[in-house]
Amino acid sequence: MTEAIKSTADSYAKLAKTLNKIPNGFPTTEDGTHLKVLEWIFEPDEAEIVSRMKLTGQTIERMSKRLKIPREELAQKIETMYKKGQIRVIKTKRGKKYGLLPFVVGIYEEQIDRMDADFAQLFEEYCQKSNGAILSRSQPAIHRVVPIEKVIQSDLKIHSYSKAEDMVRKAKSWGIRDCICRKQQRLIDNHCKYPMNVCLSFSDTENKYDDNPHSKAITIDEALEVLKEAREAGLIHTTMNIASGHFYICNCCSCCCGVLRALTEFDHPNAFVNSDYIINIDDDSCIGCGECIERCQFNALEIIDGKCVVDDKCVGCGACAIVCPEDALILIPRKSEDNKKPPKGLTSWMLRKAFKRKVNPLKVL
Repeated sequence: MTEAIKSTADSYAKLAKTLNKIPNGFPTTEDGTHLKVLEWIFEPDEAEIVSRMKLTGQTIERMSKRLKIPREELAQKIETMYKKGQIRVIKTKRGKKYGLLPFVVGIYEEQIDRMDADFAQLFEEYCQKSNGAILSRSQPAIHRVVPIEKVIQSDLKIHSYSKAEDMVRKAKSWGIRDCICRKQQRLIDNHCKYPMNVCLSFSDTENKYDDNPHSKAITIDEALEVLKEAREAGLIHTTMNIASGHFYICNCCSCCCGVLRALTEFDHPNAFVNSDYIINIDDDSCIGCGECIERCQFNALEIIDGKCVVDDKCVGCGACAIVCPEDALILIPRKSEDNKKPPKGLTSWMLRKAFKRKVNPLKVL
């Protein structure tokens, strides 16, 4: 192996190691498919730079001195890397800082505009060879289900992290993009019936998405309309498994979504947290019409002796209940021991995840 080839391979191996130090993790594969994923996303010099970046971010000046790269050269490279969705920008009162992104949720999702059929197939191979472990090997889970509020038992107090519309209304700016999961699956000829342009992000910073290279800025009314469209289509609202500080809502399907596939296809119960609710069926009202059966993406419902019954595969999304012509289905609280209170915020989530994975995030902070 020549020095140049060895140096290139070392850059990707170093980046993989760095990404795996982030609490979210970056699973390896025996045949090196994980490195091929990085090779598609990064040039060797980009991989080298990112492997030495900090999760909390640094200014160009600080990075230039630490990495021993001339400021102007580094600034040009960093701008290109940001547009390619390889790093994140942190805007502060003192200016911009640039930092590491987790692989998921992060770098992978930012490839929405770059992804082609080759990368879609490569990522599918990575999912299969890592047995869907990108998201799901340890608690706390990365996602939780946000149930359809109007089908929750009416006399219940609903937590703010269970209200999709509240998350949207509290924000000051909103963005929309195509679903990366559906795009990836379509590129490998696995088409589904669900709408594509329904991935919502939001921020407490005004005009956050005006110059975003990957998300289109929309209004609050448009964001609420997207939620309605997703709900009516039968998609499942999911978001980061935290109590506050949410910044996105995925509208997911079990045929494409990486998180839901980890649960249904790879049988990882830690893929995401169930909502605090489960479907309850009123036998007196149920007429056994079966309207709800097709809506359930987890095969948790069936008709027995002319009545609908639910099993433990129910994730409490409520997608089935809104099509019941007799209002026989409602969401009720799970047993207290089944409820998993989410971490307070992103920092708390990352610390818990790091503890469970036995990694030291201080090495990338």
